[in-house]
Amino acid sequence: MLACILRNPRMVGGGLAAFLWLLLVLSRVSAQAPVITPNDVATPTPGAPRFPTPTPVAPPAASFAARSLHRTGDTPVTYTVQPGDTLLTVALEMGIDLEEAPCAVAPTFTIDQPLVIGDVLTAPPANMLCHAVQPGETLATVAAHYLLLPGQIRAVTWNRLPARDDAPLTTGTHMRIPLLLPAGDGTGSTSALSDADFLAIMLNSPINTSPFVVFAQRGANRKPAQSVTGPVPADWPYGSGHFTWPVYGWLSQSYRYDHRAIDIAAPQGTPVTAADRGVVLRAGWNQQGYGQFVIIDHKIDYLTLYAHLDRILVKEGEVVGQGQVIGTVGSTGNSTGPHLHFEIRDFGRLTNPLELLAAP
Repeated sequence: MLACILRNPRMVGGGLAAFLWLLLVLSRVSAQAPVITPNDVATPTPGAPRFPTPTPVAPPAASFAARSLHRTGDTPVTYTVQPGDTLLTVALEMGIDLEEAPCAVAPTFTIDQPLVIGDVLTAPPANMLCHAVQPGETLATVAAHYLLLPGQIRAVTWNRLPARDDAPLTTGTHMRIPLLLPAGDGTGSTSALSDADFLAIMLNSPINTSPFVVFAQRGANRKPAQSVTGPVPADWPYGSGHFTWPVYGWLSQSYRYDHRAIDIAAPQGTPVTAADRGVVLRAGWNQQGYGQFVIIDHKIDYLTLYAHLDRILVKEGEVVGQGQVIGTVGSTGNSTGPHLHFEIRDFGRLTNPLELLAAP
């Protein structure tokens, strides 16, 4: 009947026909299947989590790898043993820690053995620790101590380890222990590595604080400069243990585990001064990349090293005072531009100079 009326609008008024047509359209729309039904909406139950628990995704097994920091094409630092050499002089020439020096000799080397003149030593990469084998240790126990798998240490061919992980190792010999680094392109780039201490300082510093200011002025363990309280004899060889900055410039590279020194950029010819009083232990050319360099023994278990010099103004055996000019800034050896490479050793161990240098 409704369809008949709509097909013959003369049967009723035009307004009524339009109203009936609208009712027909609405009835067809309401007859469509609902988009959401009551069963699609779950009623919350008490105690149920409001959000689904995310499924943890484990990092891929190969996200960390033990790899060398030597870049492709780089030649590892080598040194030929000279008459009178000791582990300390080898460490100084090669720029490694005294405790790492045995791992530059051979895995069977023990510290009671003499160095052989003419032997060519190879410095371990920066991502290697040097482990002295203790009585009763095996590859399995050493690996567990460093939270590694035995195979990760065995992969370092320099170690020449026995076939069995539980075989006893020879006491006093040495092993290179790889540090696990983020896997990458194998170039040895350290750009992805962060220093938590430095980051914490930066986050608590004012906006626009220069990182160089943080490195140069915010070291918590630095000692204040000490004034001399009386005259010092000219031949007095002992330092004070309080170090002054050896050159005026800007910090171009800081201390990190693969660069255990600081680089201070300055124009070529800028005077370089002794950071503390002491005796010149070494002054001359270094074949391992330092170029022209000076080493000062402060006779209080500290040694300082000044590398890439343009000129050397002191000689070996000379007593120098704190602040005395010992050379000038240069770019000799393995250097990309004029700067001073500065190291401080404490009992032979390379330490962060920024923690010992006096506040400017």
